[in-house]
Amino acid sequence: MLKLLFWLLLIGNAALFAMQRGYLGATASERHEPKRLAQQLHPETLTILPANSEKLVSPAKSDAPAGTVAVAAAEDAAKDAKQSKPDATPPEAKVPADAAAPAVPLIACTEIGNFNAVEVRKFDVQLSSLNLPVKPTTRSVQEAASHMVYIPTQDGKEGADRKTAELRRLGIQDFYVMPESQPNPALRWAISLGVFKTEEAAKAYIGRLIPQGVRSARIMARNVTSNKQAYQWRNVDAATKTALDGLKAKFPNQEMRSCTG
Repeated sequence: MLKLLFWLLLIGNAALFAMQRGYLGATASERHEPKRLAQQLHPETLTILPANSEKLVSPAKSDAPAGTVAVAAAEDAAKDAKQSKPDATPPEAKVPADAAAPAVPLIACTEIGNFNAVEVRKFDVQLSSLNLPVKPTTRSVQEAASHMVYIPTQDGKEGADRKTAELRRLGIQDFYVMPESQPNPALRWAISLGVFKTEEAAKAYIGRLIPQGVRSARIMARNVTSNKQAYQWRNVDAATKTALDGLKAKFPNQEMRSCTG
């Protein structure tokens, strides 16, 4: 009986010794978390990924059937091609409307004149040397040699007598009553107040008569001639207008004016 007890104690001590030495596997105390964490190899290489990470989804794709993988690959390729496809819209179509250069307005019609026969030849030489893109047209100009300020006929001779008496009362003594023998019927018994070389001078004289009480005076062109010529340009751009200004400066006696297109 003593021998049996001895061997049981000996076997128990041996088993306890073996467990403590780890010969029979890790003990319960060694399976606790602190010790397991201390035994990790290269813990710095571990990365915690979110639940929707593509790295977590990719293995699932690799486990899918071959047909499903092919469809997914085709969809990805189409998506990439769409993103890399160049925009077919022409560059000029992308330019906003307000970025376009504003159109420069054209001058509808401009005219230089009036030239006599000698001046026309000189002007043609200067004009041809400019080689302008817009070609001119010419027109004949009727130019009056003089302008008469007059009071139209009023009831024949009796009307002329009454009007001359009125002019004298107003302090105007420089006038001339046209006789009945005047070739122009519209001027018979009319009263001439003066003859002027230019229309501007005639208008200026009427301007002085009005404050004196003469309000029925008119202007008539006399000795009309038509041997003058004017040049017209239509749809003139800024560059052409500048060239014409320089050409006009060479003929200071001529006038540049707007005209009807």
